[in-house]
This record gives sequence, C-alpha cells and structure tokens, in this order.
Amino acid sequence: MLAIVALGALLLGLVSPPPAPQPTPTNPFNLNPIPAPSNLPVIGRTRAKPVCSAIRRAVAPAVAAAMKNDATFGVMRKTIFDYVIKDSEEARDLHLMQMDRQVDGMVKNVDTIEEALKSSVLDIPATAKPEDAKMLRDLRRSLSAILTAQKAEVNTMSGFVETERMRRFGQLSESELNMQRSNQPNVANGPGGTIPSPIPVSGFLHDTETTFNSAHPAIGHGLNEAHLLDRDLGDIAAVVGKYEEAASKVIIPAANSCK
Repeated sequence: MLAIVALGALLLGLVSPPPAPQPTPTNPFNLNPIPAPSNLPVIGRTRAKPVCSAIRRAVAPAVAAAMKNDATFGVMRKTIFDYVIKDSEEARDLHLMQMDRQVDGMVKNVDTIEEALKSSVLDIPATAKPEDAKMLRDLRRSLSAILTAQKAEVNTMSGFVETERMRRFGQLSESELNMQRSNQPNVANGPGGTIPSPIPVSGFLHDTETTFNSAHPAIGHGLNEAHLLDRDLGDIAAVVGKYEEAASKVIIPAANSCK
C-alpha cells in the first residue's frame, strides 16, 4: 500500500501541467531574439520518449484508479465489521445500499485500468530502442498485475454485497448479474512473469465462491464472525499490496527516467 501511495505522488508530479512558457529573451537594444547557447539541452526531449508518454497517458491514470479502489476497500472493510458486530437490521439495509454504490465506483475504476491496458501508448514502436521496448513490455505487465489485484478487491466486495442482498431480499438484479459475469478475476503474470502469491478468492469467511452461497450460515452479530471477515479482508489487502509493490518496482524507475 505504501509503495503505490509513493508511486501515485511521483506520477502526479509527472502529469502535472508544465510551467507556462517564458518569453524568448531579446536584446534590449534592438529587440532581436537572443539565441539559446548550443550546449544547453532541449527541454522536453526526454519527456517525449514513448515510455514517458505511456507513463503520463496510461500508467498514471491506472495507478490513480487503483489507489481510489484501495481506499474504498479499506472503508468498506470497516463498514463490514460494523455491519456484523453492531448494526441493527435497518442500519444493515442502509449500509448495503451504500456499499452497493461503492462497488459501482470500484467497477468504474477497474474499467479505467482496463482501458489503460488497451492504450496504444503501451505499444512498442518499430523504432524503439531495446531498453525502451523492454520497459514498455514491463509496464504493460505491471498494469496487468494491478488489474488482477483490483478485480480481486472488486469481486470480494461485490460478492459480500450480493450474498447479503440475496439473503435479505431474495434475488440478484439484472445489473448485479451482469456485474458478476463481467468482473471475474483476470489472472495475469506480474512484472517479470511471476505472480507474487495467489489472491484469496473471497473475503467471505474463506468461501470458495465469490458470489451467493446458499450453504453459508447467515451473518449474525457475533464478534468472532466480525473478526473472521476482517481477517479474510486483511489477507486480500495484504496480497494486493504485494502485487502493487511488485508493479511499483517497475513503474517508479520508468517514471524517474522521465523527470
């Protein structure tokens, strides 16, 4: 988690609007432009590299979306603990509606990451240097790993909300069924072609399903149940953090090269 926060701060600096161009210096006597010394570098040349374009237009938006989802996951984790341990039935209904909206927001952020992965700025130009081509490949793999982690978070929370709604209200809506079908985990290799460790499939008491499980006992108000759920959600957050940390080891050096 700390790695992706640091990464977000770095990328924010890279994608911030450049300073306003300064007027060309002129000779105060005849107002003719003063030519720049030939030994000065051309400002902006390094930022026009394919890798830097990929960082600004694909990687930065994807990382920002992942950070939003991580924050939402943390908020929902606390909500679920309260839902189990102290909520009245009326409060549970309200919290289910709130969590449903939060899941919708998480889905939109996952869509942003998927769009970033499809961006042509991650394609390797025919004229790319070998080191740039490798970096672009690594960036794409890193975004794919982040997407895998984020889908796990979304599936966990949507699974909890859908399961509870099924118990309380009887059936899933058409939009919920569509979301269930479209948000299956996209297993992809992390940077370097390896996955840090398997992501738990559910934060719902270690169920083997990410959606409604009719055999699962109803959620009660017990402290033990709350801690079991929180433990599972913590396991998922920890593994997602490992995915993001692995991705940061690729993205941060690439971003630093564009400063």
